[in-house]
Amino acid sequence: MMSKIITLVSAALAVSSLSALAQDSSPTPSQPVQLDAVTVTANKIEQKLSQTGKVVTVLSDSVLQRYATQSVSELLSRQAGLQVVGSNGPLGTNPDIYLRGASSGNTLILLDGLPVYDPSGTANTFDLNLLTVGECDRIEILRGAQSTSYGADAVAGVINIFTKRNSNAAGRKPVGVNATVNYGTYNTFRGTVGVSGQTDRLSYNVQYTRLSSAGFSAVTDPTGTNNFDNDGYKQNALLANLTLQLTSRLSWKVQGLTTAYTADIDNGAFADEKDFTYKSQFKRFATGFAFKHAHGQLTLNYSIGDSRRTYKNDSTRVEPNASEIYSSQKYGGLAHFAELYHNLKLGSWGELLTGADYRLSNTDQEYLSISAYGPYQSPPIGADTAKIGQVGIYATAILTPYQGLSVEVGGRYNRNSLYGNVFTYSFNPSYLIADRLKVFVNLSSGFRAPTLYQLFSPYGNKALKPEQSWSTEVGAQLFSKSRNAWVRAVYFDRLIKDVIFFESLNSAPYGRYVNFDRQHDQGVELEAQAELNKLTLSGNITWLTGEVKTKVAGRDTTYNNLFRRPKTQINVSVGYQIIPRLFVSATLRSIGERTDRFYNSETFNTDNVTLAAYSTIDVYAEGRITPQLRLFADVRNLFNETYYDIYGYNTRRRNANVGLRFTW
Repeated sequence: MMSKIITLVSAALAVSSLSALAQDSSPTPSQPVQLDAVTVTANKIEQKLSQTGKVVTVLSDSVLQRYATQSVSELLSRQAGLQVVGSNGPLGTNPDIYLRGASSGNTLILLDGLPVYDPSGTANTFDLNLLTVGECDRIEILRGAQSTSYGADAVAGVINIFTKRNSNAAGRKPVGVNATVNYGTYNTFRGTVGVSGQTDRLSYNVQYTRLSSAGFSAVTDPTGTNNFDNDGYKQNALLANLTLQLTSRLSWKVQGLTTAYTADIDNGAFADEKDFTYKSQFKRFATGFAFKHAHGQLTLNYSIGDSRRTYKNDSTRVEPNASEIYSSQKYGGLAHFAELYHNLKLGSWGELLTGADYRLSNTDQEYLSISAYGPYQSPPIGADTAKIGQVGIYATAILTPYQGLSVEVGGRYNRNSLYGNVFTYSFNPSYLIADRLKVFVNLSSGFRAPTLYQLFSPYGNKALKPEQSWSTEVGAQLFSKSRNAWVRAVYFDRLIKDVIFFESLNSAPYGRYVNFDRQHDQGVELEAQAELNKLTLSGNITWLTGEVKTKVAGRDTTYNNLFRRPKTQINVSVGYQIIPRLFVSATLRSIGERTDRFYNSETFNTDNVTLAAYSTIDVYAEGRITPQLRLFADVRNLFNETYYDIYGYNTRRRNANVGLRFTW
């Protein structure tokens, strides 16, 4: 029955989008069009989506407001080519981002255009739990290798999260107030309150968010009789943004962010734990200057991020068969980033972007455990020795020799203090035919630097080389004349060599990181959006396949590498403005079969298991009570589907939220 629903809804989306392209109907004033939004992530300059040859998705503030009850991970997992494993577990579940099949760590996260990551992690990823939708003003998803513009880790793409600066919906006012509160299943509460304003020279936003939940058991009870406890969550976040127009040409931006959460966690698949806690903290300061002149703009930015993670298993109650009585793990890291770049307008010929950036990061780590065999303390990692720096110099020309044609050509030289040099390139021609049909090709390379943990931990290997990739995209996008609808189809192919792999050993330290494999992923993305008067439609379908080639006993062996990643993924959303004050929508998410790996402690073997396909439907309604006050509610997993994204771990069943949004 569910497969029939998926087929019907997908067909309706395709027919409606093509109908909008043919009829070119205009949306009502109550439904502002965001389909040809402006992106700055594609090339660090403002461009309309129809004018760039990159594959970009822009999630505007109006879209984010309709996902106020969801996490950033949940929102991203509904986009084409994106799978965020862990987004449907209890709050605090570690989110692993897989963009177009690439492994976690191959997608670069930006916060207001600047890289954010945890230098102490095994994959240099950023914990998306540290941000709520309440802090986000806009999200841009840029697919394909982007190392030429953004450096290390942008192998599969870039996710740029823009934080709120001036959320005053009424326009230029010196003081405005906004507040959002919602409550729902699992005793989940989120409250955000903020003050913002704008004058001739000053724009600012300061806001605080509190998020808490009683949660549910992160792991599956195999018998249903073990009385596994709920895993709760508490988070506090404070964000401040300020922009000061020093002169008519020179502006100064300052940002401060402090966010932290504590979560109850369990002890592995099917293994409950009553007193295992995890705390994650992130503090960031960023500042920058922008100088505009007659022929372009010069931009200078600096940021410092401090990440701290603590795991504590204080087992006053020792679980059955538990080998560990007490453990404490502490991971910290500092990440500095500085950049200077210049955008030069070349008249009718296009623009030239030149720049340089520098990353410096370090980490300090310690581990202590006590078991029936006594205490064990891992050799600590010190920030004075576990550090790395890398500098990059890049240039990109965006040439527009005649109307409709755009050719991007760029290159980057990157120098790392440990492993040496890497060069990347990008070549991206696109042509907009009759202002309606855009065809494009992207040929680009990327690289992912070894992490500090992979280099300096007891399992580290300082001889590691960076992973290097070569990517190809070929696609077309058809727009309606008034930009109220579009359809886009993209084929992508990515090859990564020197993939970093953990190799098990029979003697201490029982493993090390090595460059071992070649990974090859390819697939097709089909996306569509349409605004048909009161009806809003959007959807995407992703087909994905991938393999890893490695040598076993001197012979090449190929196997499927898409663990936890489906070969087919479908997302469809339908919204309708019933009356000017009432909007409703429904969203379908369908995930195909996946393969997962499970370590069986009884047999000491790692087994492959199949996770069944599943589909869920979410519904949402929003009503405008007054110009300043809105009421919203949603029900997720409407039909209470039982499914798993990770073997042995639970996901949310049917859950609901209701909330109020106030702006003044």
